[in-house]
Amino acid sequence: MSLHDGNQPLPQGGGTTPNGPVHRTEGERTQAFTPLPSVEPIDGFNATAAPAAPGKRHHVWPWIVLAVVVLLVAAGFGAFAFFQDRALPGTTLWGHDVVGKTQQQIATMIDDQVNTTKVPVAYGDKTAEVSAKDLGVNVDAQAIAHDAVDAKRNDPVWDRYAFWDKKDVAPSIDVAQADPTVLDEHLGTNSVKPVNAELTVNEDSGEVEVTPAANGSGADPTEAAEAAVAAIESFGATKPQTVTVELKDIEPQVTDAVATQAKQTVDELVANKVGVSVGDHEIAQFTAPMLIASSRIEPDTEAALDENEARNGVLVFSADKLQQQYDETIKGSLTSTKEDREVIVNGNGTETEVIKEGHDGVKIKDGADASIGVDALLVLTEGKGTVKVAGEVDPMKVKQIKRHVVVDLSDHKVYAYQDDKLVKSFSMSAGQGNDYATGACNPSGDMCTPLGDFEIWLKYPTQDMSGTLTLSDGKKETWDVKGVGFVNYFSKSGCAIHRIATSSPYSDAQIAAMGANTSHGCVGIGWDVAEWFYDFAGMGTSVHVQQ
Repeated sequence: MSLHDGNQPLPQGGGTTPNGPVHRTEGERTQAFTPLPSVEPIDGFNATAAPAAPGKRHHVWPWIVLAVVVLLVAAGFGAFAFFQDRALPGTTLWGHDVVGKTQQQIATMIDDQVNTTKVPVAYGDKTAEVSAKDLGVNVDAQAIAHDAVDAKRNDPVWDRYAFWDKKDVAPSIDVAQADPTVLDEHLGTNSVKPVNAELTVNEDSGEVEVTPAANGSGADPTEAAEAAVAAIESFGATKPQTVTVELKDIEPQVTDAVATQAKQTVDELVANKVGVSVGDHEIAQFTAPMLIASSRIEPDTEAALDENEARNGVLVFSADKLQQQYDETIKGSLTSTKEDREVIVNGNGTETEVIKEGHDGVKIKDGADASIGVDALLVLTEGKGTVKVAGEVDPMKVKQIKRHVVVDLSDHKVYAYQDDKLVKSFSMSAGQGNDYATGACNPSGDMCTPLGDFEIWLKYPTQDMSGTLTLSDGKKETWDVKGVGFVNYFSKSGCAIHRIATSSPYSDAQIAAMGANTSHGCVGIGWDVAEWFYDFAGMGTSVHVQQ
């Protein structure tokens, strides 16, 4: 339908328009509408097409996620830096939260408790207050705090900072060494502290010995010390109640029987040659003094141990002390250049004397022995084996020098052999009971040098010899000779090879010229050769006596 011309009057009374009826009153004029200008299509654009799409949206959620990630990473690095020298999340000390505290802060907390905790004690009508320090209870606050800070340090990263993964550090505080004399001072009791049995090594024999324990008497400080420790470990939550002190015998913690068990353990470890090896070659052993220095005797086999400790029976070994013994005693003796061992053996091949100890040439790989102490705990717990370390060994060789002695009664000679070669011979005078021509013992058997194979078992550079011998005919033979030189006992019946018992020097040639057996069964040799023989024939040298 076409539009009505705006310049033409509408019919009287109104009319219609495309927008609906229009009413007009008399005198009104009709308003003219200007037609809309026509719109030319733009090149490439269809004027009749659908309306244009709204403008492109900018999404913000990736930026939010990125910001969260950055914050989390920053928080993680911040937490890592914060906890570098502080107790990690989930760490407790005796059940108390110490998360985020430095070693010094924790140590101060412990020291504060040690210094302020007082235990009321009473004896008769006397009362007093004593502290853990008064009682001699040693609390190493720094060591305990160090353990708390490091409690989770070696855990996997995902556990190390997990607050729900709890780890309680609960070191035991030893009250066994509590001193009863402090109660004497405060309460007037008269105490004698018990003495624990200990292990020592005999300097001469090298054997482990037990130093006996001794009972104490008087006031027993154990209950008061335990009350002080309970208050310290509770950080003041537990208030010590009054402890009534009693007088009684006080047994030592380590009795003789317990120390004897510890001695048996040390002896077994030494016998099993527990030590250190490179590959299959043992380079050192843990000696008895080293084992004793690296351990403590703990009678309570159920007692909790520190992280760096391990038990074998009643002995508790410390990894730190074992490492110290290795560093100071073993490592310092190792050298990369070998030195061969030289020993003397007897006719049976038994070692009788060490001329030169010798040693292997050993080179340990850098850092390979840094954990000897920790690794040794397992070996010592099992009681056998060696701690293996990486390195190289140039094994020493053993040079044996064989020595043995032959006493020939028929030709009146003593022969000294080395490596089966005769090195010296000299004349001798045997027992009066031996036939001088044949060397045979007379029928009565009196005062004879015995035949057979023996070993030198006792030596004296000089000895007074005296005795009385009842002969087969009832007569008594008595002698008393002072200062017999260079004595080498070979028979358990008392026969020895020694400098001939004369009042003045008597030479090898004089004995040969004497042409008689003059002793009570011993073998007398010249004054001019006796000292040489004494040095040649060491303990254990084999002696063969023949006719």
